[in-house]
Amino acid sequence: MSGRTITFEAGGLDLKLRVADGIFEPNLTTRMLADIIQVPRGGRVLDLGCGVGPLAIYAAKCGAAEVVAIDIMPEACDYARANAELNGVADRVRVMQGSLFEPVAGQRFDLIIDDVSGMAESVSRISPWYPETIPSGGPDGTQLTIDMLSRARDYLKEKGQLYFPVLSLADSQKILQTARAIFQNQIEFVTDKWIPFCEEFKARLPDMESLREEGLIDYVSKRSRHLWHLEIFRAYA
Repeated sequence: MSGRTITFEAGGLDLKLRVADGIFEPNLTTRMLADIIQVPRGGRVLDLGCGVGPLAIYAAKCGAAEVVAIDIMPEACDYARANAELNGVADRVRVMQGSLFEPVAGQRFDLIIDDVSGMAESVSRISPWYPETIPSGGPDGTQLTIDMLSRARDYLKEKGQLYFPVLSLADSQKILQTARAIFQNQIEFVTDKWIPFCEEFKARLPDMESLREEGLIDYVSKRSRHLWHLEIFRAYA
């Protein structure tokens, strides 16, 4: 298998991962999710947007009896399978290719981890960490997350939990309004982080400002610094 091997720290565990250009690599969102998810020992876990498999592998190492990892990219699925083998959890991690919940129709899980956070189309295409082959979530970045939220309850067991990130590089208020309409009072904020613009965003500041004025994204400016917001929420069945 081509690519390179990295060490990725997830929830206090060091994972060895094969990665390659053009496939979504684990990033800050992935690490923040690993730091806060509560993996049920002996439970069933669903990892949506698994990429090369870090969260699925982490969940298996934390005691999940079965982890189903799904990604829309066949190449990512190949790497996730190889990485599950590399980390000694291939017997508990099943990787499936498809869009969101399609490969697991009719199944329910104790924990769903969503790492399919979208960004506004024009932002994703200048982002250094968002390969062009990955769907962006549409013009305002909400499509994938709202689709996931609208179906998630049907895949959660009683008292099951869903963790999902919300980025201000999409219309975050639209996402949160949808989440609260679906889960009512069974949703809570878990953690957040303000993240400085990367060089690519800085170089396109007028474009970013136009997107903010249109309400497609949001960020704050503090003197010469510009920061976007990453939040993680938990919802209950």
